[in-house]
Amino acid sequence: MKIVHITECLAGGVLTFIRNLTSALADDEHILIYSDRDNTPDHVEELFGKNVKLVYWKNAGREISAVQDTKALFELISLLKPYKDADVVQLHSSKAGFLGRVACRLLGFKNVFYLPHGLSFAREDVSAKKKRFYITLEKIGNAFCGDYIACSESEKALLEKNGIYNVHVINNGIAVNPEKPTYRRFSYPLVVGTTGRLTYQKNPALFDEIAGAFKDDDRVRFVWIGGGEMSDAIHKRKNIEVTGWLTPEEVQEKLKEVDLYMSTALWEGLPYSVIEAMNLGKPLLLSKCIGNVDLVKNNVNGYIFESKKAAVDYIKWLLDNPKELIEKGKESYQIVVNGFSLNVMVEKYTQLYR
Repeated sequence: MKIVHITECLAGGVLTFIRNLTSALADDEHILIYSDRDNTPDHVEELFGKNVKLVYWKNAGREISAVQDTKALFELISLLKPYKDADVVQLHSSKAGFLGRVACRLLGFKNVFYLPHGLSFAREDVSAKKKRFYITLEKIGNAFCGDYIACSESEKALLEKNGIYNVHVINNGIAVNPEKPTYRRFSYPLVVGTTGRLTYQKNPALFDEIAGAFKDDDRVRFVWIGGGEMSDAIHKRKNIEVTGWLTPEEVQEKLKEVDLYMSTALWEGLPYSVIEAMNLGKPLLLSKCIGNVDLVKNNVNGYIFESKKAAVDYIKWLLDNPKELIEKGKESYQIVVNGFSLNVMVEKYTQLYR
């Protein structure tokens, strides 16, 4: 098959997803029309295999601008024209999702799919008025062409709640560790950790507040694996560490030291960071938001919390019942094997494309 991917955001989870999918579908031809952002890696073309051709989309940008977006649309039409024989076009992220569906309709593409990688109107850093505007844009784009792909059941539910029904669900997936994780013999301190960029979306202020509740308890410490623009939201205390940016290999090694993976995110799509922690056999303590709620199954592999107090109470309980950490960690790994593996994801995408 010849598959065209279009994104204005080649970074973070979008980059991870496209790399994983194009690598797994190595026998197919992929054309990646992309723009970049500040956090797009240098020499990004080196991250892809020989079956991927990169085409730069100069005028695409994150923010909405009538003039700039019009330029981006006409440029995208020009970039797409040579690939009218493509079997599938897949759009990634909101801007590419809107402009890509308009361009595909004008050029007559039939098999068009749009994967938002996190819905713009699920964001908690924008006003209600702006959310309604984003919903309107999604409905307009939906009227042009294409089906949605939600990366979680909770994302599908939000789409349908807002009147968008042509939705397929394919969970994000990662390469599962072939060997089951090993578990350390528990001893204090209990290490509560997370990975990711320090941004408003990830709510580091709440992470800090939860850690602050244990500032005088030597039985527990906290670690944020990563860096970012909101590093000041984490106060310097003896029981909390911010590592700053690490290589992927260093992140994995640091994550192995964590006993309990905690996410305080305000919204997600389906977070790779949590799935990667599950792949290492980590029990979960996740905030109640889209994406997170799909990864804790009936409390067998962890807990969902709605408040600082609830998170603190769960940690206190686990401090007194540390055997639960291993049992829930084993369940996390098994849940990844059964539902969030790269093999399962690729099989479902192949079926959908064909």
